[in-house]
Amino acid sequence: MNTINSLFGWILALGVLMIPVLCQDEESVMTVCQEEDNDLRVDCLLEPKHNYHTDYEFSMSKGQKEIIINTNISGIMPEPKFRHNTFVTELEPYGFRLTIMSFTVTENTTFICKVTKIQKTLFVELDSIEPCSAISVFLLGYPWLSLLVPLCILQL
Repeated sequence: MNTINSLFGWILALGVLMIPVLCQDEESVMTVCQEEDNDLRVDCLLEPKHNYHTDYEFSMSKGQKEIIINTNISGIMPEPKFRHNTFVTELEPYGFRLTIMSFTVTENTTFICKVTKIQKTLFVELDSIEPCSAISVFLLGYPWLSLLVPLCILQL
């Protein structure tokens, strides 16, 4: 009986941790957070259109000016100050992560993510950027791993 209660507790705790991953709404398609090493991370979880080459473009807007940060679209160049301090990694099952090294937001900024002709924006107020959470990133990237936890507990 004690094992069943323990198993139920673990499943309940894991379920609470998975809520942000499983119940993503329109706002969680794009997130911005500050890493411990002062890098800024922008996750864009847009699913690309099928039968298209997957293009991406990350930019930001301060006032009326849009600044290209990073892109894989030929013929478009990022701002010179972002050419050597940014990189993009592909996320599973879909999406892209932009990392801007040693960068902090100094004013209200709108981040823009474009993936294969689909665009999302996220307005970020100065001093409202949350630190990146390792647990939510782990679960977001590998939600299927959460299914293995009850099996591991049963082995105890």
